[in-house]
Amino acid sequence: MNHAGVAYKDYDYNREAVSAFTPVSPLFSCTAQERMPDKEFMDGVLQNPYVPMWTFHSKTKTYKAAKPVRVRIYSEGDFWFVENESLAIAGTGSSREEAIDDFSRQIIHFHNYYKKLAPNKVTGDAVRLKKLFEILFPE
Repeated sequence: MNHAGVAYKDYDYNREAVSAFTPVSPLFSCTAQERMPDKEFMDGVLQNPYVPMWTFHSKTKTYKAAKPVRVRIYSEGDFWFVENESLAIAGTGSSREEAIDDFSRQIIHFHNYYKKLAPNKVTGDAVRLKKLFEILFPE
């Protein structure tokens, strides 16, 4: 029984086996997994390279997103990549900063591109992308 005298069933779940973000989770409420820095960093390199981005810079303007854009940052060989699968955008560069700048330029480009399109001029996945950019950068 809990402190209010109400009986409840005690579930024995392994925390790592149940995602805190899965709607079909059998748990009534969950918390995110605790952070384990020793497993996240190896040789000074972030092993879980997803980070939120809020601001995007062009040569003349800084855009602030209404919601964070979750990006994956990683390197392969001499190249760095910053990507967001939902927006189908990937930035590249010879350094992490160059890849972030390239990603920022592309997200601004596509935001402006979809903003100019009339709703009756988009079909397929472009409808989804137009809505995403409208949510990210409301006027």
